[in-house]
Amino acid sequence: LTNLAGYRIYYGTNSSSLNQSVQITNRGISNYVIDNLSGATWYFSLVSYNSANVESPLSPVVSKKITS
Repeated sequence: LTNLAGYRIYYGTNSSSLNQSVQITNRGISNYVIDNLSGATWYFSLVSYNSANVESPLSPVVSKKITS
């Protein structure tokens, strides 16, 4: 990926339907916290995108169980 502009984290409660996202425009960031997730198993994947808004392929999906 050339002309890195940032990252997007796609997430949701179904590993095959990551229907929410957050955009991170700080290219130098090394961690990010998504607040206020309800109790469930959440799935996450990351892409990078360039200045033309072209995304890389999704990273492997990871999961985290959140308890309320």
